[in-house]
Amino acid sequence: MNNRYKSEKDVFFFTLNWAIIIALLILVWMGLSTGGSLLFIPVWLLILMFVVSTWYMTNYEIEKGHLRVRSGPLNWNIPIDKIEKITRKRSMGSGPAHSRSRLEITYAGGSMMVSPVREDEFLKQLKGINRKIVVDVANVKKDAEAKKNLSR
Repeated sequence: MNNRYKSEKDVFFFTLNWAIIIALLILVWMGLSTGGSLLFIPVWLLILMFVVSTWYMTNYEIEKGHLRVRSGPLNWNIPIDKIEKITRKRSMGSGPAHSRSRLEITYAGGSMMVSPVREDEFLKQLKGINRKIVVDVANVKKDAEAKKNLSR
């Protein structure tokens, strides 16, 4: 069983991410070609490197009793025995997840949003390590459609 899970990527976050990357590249190009203030170019390049690295290097790894969440240069280490609950959330907030359909992991000390590609395997592996985890991951999209159908 593979213990590394990439972040699922949906169309919204794909579009948003690449729009930011293109805008930053245009700003850098304009700054270089117009001879404008060279002070901003390193800042734009740093932001560009951050955005690209989080897009390509966001993953979740289960290893030695810990869930390691990596998103570019940012890292979190969550002890699996401290995880209390995992629920599905639909969110556009920032965090190490590139999909609006996310899992919120609540643990002693906080919570973290993730969006693993092989979600069932991810949950099974966490639950295998800590059987006390309460998992409530009903499909948000199906729930919303059911409510919509009931109101008709």
